[in-house]
Amino acid sequence: MKDRLSSLKSRSILWVITSMVVGIISAYIWSYSGAQWERHLNRSYIAGIVLFENIKMGEQPPQQIEIESLSGQISKLADSGLFRKLPDVAVSDFITQLSLSPGVGDIRNKNSISITLISPDIQYPLASLKINSNTSLSEKFGDVTRMLSSYCSEPILYMQYGDKPWIRVDGNEIWGCDAAPTDYRIISMLLVFLSLIILISFILNTSLAFQSFAEVLSKRGLNKRTGHFKIKGPTELRSMIESINNYLDIEQESLARRATFLSGVSHDLGTPATRLKFRAQTIEDTELRERLNSDIDQMTIMIESVLQYTQSEMKLEELRQISLQSLIEAIVSDFQDANKPVKFVEQESLSVSARTILFNGKPKWLKSKILSAQNVIIYARPLSMQRAITNLIDNALKYGRKANVSLQADSQKAIIIIDDYGDSEPVENLKQLTVPFKRGKNAKNIKGTGIGLAIVSTIAEQHGGNLTFDNWEEGVRAILSIPR
Repeated sequence: MKDRLSSLKSRSILWVITSMVVGIISAYIWSYSGAQWERHLNRSYIAGIVLFENIKMGEQPPQQIEIESLSGQISKLADSGLFRKLPDVAVSDFITQLSLSPGVGDIRNKNSISITLISPDIQYPLASLKINSNTSLSEKFGDVTRMLSSYCSEPILYMQYGDKPWIRVDGNEIWGCDAAPTDYRIISMLLVFLSLIILISFILNTSLAFQSFAEVLSKRGLNKRTGHFKIKGPTELRSMIESINNYLDIEQESLARRATFLSGVSHDLGTPATRLKFRAQTIEDTELRERLNSDIDQMTIMIESVLQYTQSEMKLEELRQISLQSLIEAIVSDFQDANKPVKFVEQESLSVSARTILFNGKPKWLKSKILSAQNVIIYARPLSMQRAITNLIDNALKYGRKANVSLQADSQKAIIIIDDYGDSEPVENLKQLTVPFKRGKNAKNIKGTGIGLAIVSTIAEQHGGNLTFDNWEEGVRAILSIPR
């Protein structure tokens, strides 16, 4: 059941159904709330019409509406339009005044209505009143009370009909803020918005899961122990990862069989090669004997190189933390003990570059110093890295007389640079140096198999790095980049 719910198909169906249900509920809430508000506004409109008719006829106002006659002094202030000086009007209150005239068809009364609205919250927008000139005064007054119901406030209404005295009208139980129904349309919008956010989040998370795996796959970011990709994400993605892991197992088994076979071939060929060397000693022709011995050595080296290349593909070692500086110094020391012209060019300090955003918003590259080169730590296979660096130095000595090794690092990667002092190579040849059995233009008279650099490139890719070449002033430069 859990696996079913984790599949994209099941999740998609579930989200479609959920979205439909949320949409229906939201539509119902919107419709219900809209109908409640329309009834509230219509009630206020009718109450306004009835109130005006009662005032005009001198009858009692409708229920929930109170009418109060103004005292002499207050009435004088109202007649003078000095509503700001009324005792129940605060300094911060808003005052809205308007006059309503009878329509063309209103032959019963030619008087007008003066209205003053005092609200603690709002200056009523009279432009929102859509009053038809042909409607009656009662209908126009109903439009005013309908407007009052449209806004959340507790207004005090003063009105004067014709030349009658000003009166104070309290109808907040009908058009006041507390009389308004709860507007659930906001909740409806929030439901739709929340549903969209969750749906978009689901789509983005699913896309991110596939994208992350694609990035890991492109970098071949394998699990450090098993060589497998971590199985996570939706069912479809997990099935894909399992298939890839199964393929990796099959590939690993194939490489193991190949290595076993090559190891056997190397062993089997070792005995006849030894016999050939002994027999070659019986050849009296010195030149012929040396040529035969050279061919035998070349054959042996080629078989061992192919076996080494296959073993490098198998990643037989466990990954662990190593000090790259210490490893390079040990390798260079071994070459120097053998009287090889190899030198480690140690920098005073290693620059660590980091991108930051300064106050002006422009990205800057800031450089800091590593106090000790021993701090250049990488997560790698020690023997594989030793083999890679050794092969690069051997290659530099073979084609360039001597080798200089240097180490650079930043926050993202460590870079090992091996400079030789031989002939430069055309750019198109530099790109082909890591291809198995592909050799440079200056390799015609130099013994080699053309596999050494391919082994280094394979080791670099296994660690998420790369091997590139470039020409420099004195020869060719090998650049081995390894993530930190």
